[in-house]
Amino acid sequence: MADLSPAGSGLRTAQLDGRRLSEALLPPELAPRAQLRLAAISRWNALRGVRVGLVAAALLLMLIGANLATPIYSLLQQRLHLTALDTTVLFAIYVLALVPVLAVVGHWSDHLGRRALILPAVALSAVGDVVFATSDSFWQLAAGRAVQGIAVGLSTGAAGAALGDLLPDHPTLAAKITLACSAGGVALGPVVGALLAGGSEPLLTPFLLHAIALLALCVPLALLHPRMPGRSRPPASPPRITTPAHLRPQRLRLPRTGRREFLLAATAGFISYAVFGVYLSLAPAFAAKLLHTDSKLVGAIVAALLLGSSAATQLLVPPTSDRVVTALGMTGLATGLGLVVAAQYTGTPALLFIGSVLGGVSQGVAFRSLFTSAVTAMNPERRGSELSALWVIVYLGSSAPIIALGALVQTYGLLPSVSGFAALAALACTALAIAVARKPKPTA
Repeated sequence: MADLSPAGSGLRTAQLDGRRLSEALLPPELAPRAQLRLAAISRWNALRGVRVGLVAAALLLMLIGANLATPIYSLLQQRLHLTALDTTVLFAIYVLALVPVLAVVGHWSDHLGRRALILPAVALSAVGDVVFATSDSFWQLAAGRAVQGIAVGLSTGAAGAALGDLLPDHPTLAAKITLACSAGGVALGPVVGALLAGGSEPLLTPFLLHAIALLALCVPLALLHPRMPGRSRPPASPPRITTPAHLRPQRLRLPRTGRREFLLAATAGFISYAVFGVYLSLAPAFAAKLLHTDSKLVGAIVAALLLGSSAATQLLVPPTSDRVVTALGMTGLATGLGLVVAAQYTGTPALLFIGSVLGGVSQGVAFRSLFTSAVTAMNPERRGSELSALWVIVYLGSSAPIIALGALVQTYGLLPSVSGFAALAALACTALAIAVARKPKPTA
């Protein structure tokens, strides 16, 4: 009779007075009800495929919501008299709220279970939608973005770890779903926002409909009986419970195993998300100038090209262990970014489309391969905290560089500032490509 409750690394284990839950009463892969204080309604032992679908849907929907406003910012600038720097700060506030949450509570799912973070995160994301949709000032918009960031911070590490738990024999598939939902959500957000903003209430309609979808997803998540995080412990292991000491904030640490893979994936993610953030914030304006149109949908589609290409590549192209191919992927991202900037100087729309697709495909090949290698090397018992540490570094790429660029745009103008950013990003991509192509030192 196995009792499969969360184990606290390095902390004293609390006993349950010798009591064990019978396998006849509770399937061994499910979380013990008494220890996790589950609600009475959480009785649905769903199939693994259903659980994977629910986790993927939660991650995808929350990231769509975080990017719904991309095509609407021009309207907000007119209504609320926002400056270019205000819009840039709104992009960054989301990340500045997300990163501390991810750093502080990223390890919680290793002890409380994955659903314990995913379910409240989905509900909180719906609250962020409502706050943003009813905003009439910059500070209310900022509050809505912050709530969305907190929600994604709660769920990012937990969702990735949950997929790893559900697909222990298929780490490549788990990484593929995680990355495809992440990049796909960011790519679909602007398009969905533009499609739903075509009516009489362009700000209210997209966010309220999205909030309804999130609340609907909360129902099956609440009914679900969670599985245990990490590996199943041997039947002879004593029962354990989570204590408050397990939930104290922990310093972000590099993983004990696979440290090189972790650093390469984190660096690639940082550079990629810096490029994505700048691209999402500027692509609609670039498209309007090059294509001579004010259509929000056209701007959203152009904004989605880079991330959509990345998401499709991560779904369709298998990861590779070939260091040269991965290095060429980072080089391709730099080349694509250069073509996007060249399109503005030459007035050639084709370069905008070619550069966006080339950059997305190249990033998808490189980041998915590096991310899969990093996740495969992680300790399953610490997957939640180690994934959270990786995503903290990745998401930082979407904050400081974008704020700096927004300030430069006000001083030097749009195109010179973007050109300088592109040059720095290309240099970083090239340096990372060299590091990836270099043969790792053999371990003793």
